[in-house]
Amino acid sequence: MKADVHNFLVKHQLIVKGDTVYVAVSGGPDSMALLHYMQQNRNIYGIDVIACHVNHQLRGSESEQDADYVRRFCEEYEIEYIEKRIDVKEYAKKHQVGTQVAARELRYRWFEEVLKNPTDKLVTGHHGDDQVETMLMKMVRGSIPLHTYGIPVKRKLGNGLIIRPLLGITKAKIEQYCIEATINPRRDSSNQSTVYTRNRFRQDVLPLLKKENHNLHLHMQRQNEWAQDDHQMLMDLAKEKLSAIITKKSERNVTISTKAFLSIGVALQRRVIHLILNYLYGKYSPFITSIHIEQVLNMLEREKTSSELHLMNSLIVRRDYDLCHFSLGPLNKMTVQAQILNVPGKVSVGSWELESFVTEQLDLKEDHHQIILDYEEMNEPLVVRTKQPHDYIAARGMVGTKKVGRLFIDRKISKQEREHWPILINAKGEVLWVPLLHRSRIANLNRHTKKVVVISCKRRDG
Repeated sequence: MKADVHNFLVKHQLIVKGDTVYVAVSGGPDSMALLHYMQQNRNIYGIDVIACHVNHQLRGSESEQDADYVRRFCEEYEIEYIEKRIDVKEYAKKHQVGTQVAARELRYRWFEEVLKNPTDKLVTGHHGDDQVETMLMKMVRGSIPLHTYGIPVKRKLGNGLIIRPLLGITKAKIEQYCIEATINPRRDSSNQSTVYTRNRFRQDVLPLLKKENHNLHLHMQRQNEWAQDDHQMLMDLAKEKLSAIITKKSERNVTISTKAFLSIGVALQRRVIHLILNYLYGKYSPFITSIHIEQVLNMLEREKTSSELHLMNSLIVRRDYDLCHFSLGPLNKMTVQAQILNVPGKVSVGSWELESFVTEQLDLKEDHHQIILDYEEMNEPLVVRTKQPHDYIAARGMVGTKKVGRLFIDRKISKQEREHWPILINAKGEVLWVPLLHRSRIANLNRHTKKVVVISCKRRDG
């Protein structure tokens, strides 16, 4: 074990002279062997070693005996010792999570507090068999394939790093090390319970695989490291592409161009979706599986230009023509009271502003953001409101009327925008203007016109 661990530490550059190494010690064989190895070689590596033990208070007197055992071991070997007691059951009840999840969250929360400096390293006893079990469990569970399945050799935590120097060796080698070092570790009785998924894999699956290849742990570790390198390169490319694909971004909403998204390779598409979901969900992102990414991808690949998908935690993905909106929480529907537009006068409706004035100048030309009406024919009061189901417009240049809803569809206005778009109505309820889209024939200027009303619209971004 000694040579394997040393070579692994050197290969992955896990520790350097001057580091403070905190060894997470449960009292079991893995962590005790690791603590003993680090303490025995501290002068060779030029490091300080501190043992840290978390008392989960889950197994009554057994938990207390574990803590006492680790404490006495540290006294015997003159190792600095720190301990944290956590109330896992209370936390699990309060946050409605399982015991194992609660224990891990509380444990790593404390570890994060412990690692105060960049030279602080938390060393855990995860070994090669743990790696195999973890990778198999995640594959079977259907974990998101954009992450490597395995346990990382090192990762950032707090201001320091977690490192795992035992990933290159098996449980059997650790047990042998304990025998040679006369370490009599504690044994957690819960490790035998088949209630836990990991124990079932450990007892039923791993022995069968090791019969086929006793170096399985080395191959799985290599696969995980190579996959991590590939994943990192693809993720960096996806981040570059994402900046060109996003058209709008806020804390709870991301809008992308569907056309731009579909122009990149499918490997990057999956990662772009993953990046967006992670961004919106934030630090406490729920468990994202390959199924969620496939659902979004299938929606964007279909020829249907309008569709909606509901994911976890009220995240809605809505496609509208060339845009796809990712929104955390229900998409806001603007409830707008009908507002009177005085002549002259001004009203604001959401991000829109409409303004009117009267003039006797009859040779004005309409700009794209304006409508000019015969003052005597328009029928005051003018009202500004959003679309209603049975709105029709007697559109200029057309015979008869056209449904306003159909006008929005023909002009490829997204469903979300339609809910916000203002419409100008006269006192008879007739649609005079759908700003920027179409004008009505009603109140057109004619040879009898003496005075006109000019109505302009402005639209603020966002």
